[in-house]
Amino acid sequence: MLDLHGKQGFTLIELLIVVAIIGILAAIAVPNFMNARIRAKVSRVQSDISAIAKAHEMYYLDNNTYPPESEDDIFTGTRVRSSCGLFFLTAPLAYLSSVPEDPFQDRTMTSTEDYPASYETGVYQRGTKNVAYMIFSRAPDLLEDGLWSAEPFTGVQRNNGTKNTYISTNGLVSWGDIYWYGGDSSVTRNLVIDGKIYNGGFPPNFTN
Repeated sequence: MLDLHGKQGFTLIELLIVVAIIGILAAIAVPNFMNARIRAKVSRVQSDISAIAKAHEMYYLDNNTYPPESEDDIFTGTRVRSSCGLFFLTAPLAYLSSVPEDPFQDRTMTSTEDYPASYETGVYQRGTKNVAYMIFSRAPDLLEDGLWSAEPFTGVQRNNGTKNTYISTNGLVSWGDIYWYGGDSSVTRNLVIDGKIYNGGFPPNFTN
C-alpha cells in the first residue's frame, strides 16, 4: 500500500495478522515459561529439603537427638526457640549456612501469611529425645493439604489420607505436599498417606 507521499506501508489487515501471530506465540510461550518456573521451584524445594535432612543427620551424630520442630513463620521472631528447630542447624555449629525460604508460600491468604516462609518440620519425641523428623513444603498448590504437621507420624493425614504427596505427573500445580521423613521409622503407627497404611515404616521421599 502507498501512502500520500508514495511510501509503502502496512495495510490494516497485515497489521491485524501480525498482532494475531504475536498473540498466538505469547499464548504458547507464557504457559511454558510458567511451567518452567514451577519445575525450577520444585527442584529447589527438593534440594533444600535434602540439605535440611542431611543437616538433621549431622546434628544427630553430635547431639544424639534431632532438633525440635520448626514452624514456617520462624522468620517473624514470634516463635519461641522450641518451635524454631531449623535455627538449631545454623548455630552454634553451622550444619546449614542459613535457613532456606520455601518458595511455595501463599502470601495472599491472610495478612498473617505475608512473611517469608521457611520449611516446616515435625518431630517424634521419645522421652526427652527426638528420634524422628519430617520436613515439608506446601508445594505448587500453595496449600497445606498433605500432612498434619502436628502429628505426621500417626493416624490419617489430610484429605482423609488421600492425595497427600505432590506428584508432578498429576499436573504441575497439583494437590499434596513435598516431604521427607527421617530417623527411626519404627515410630509410625497407623500412618495413612495416599491411601496406604504405614506401621514401622516411612512413605517414600520424593516419589516423582
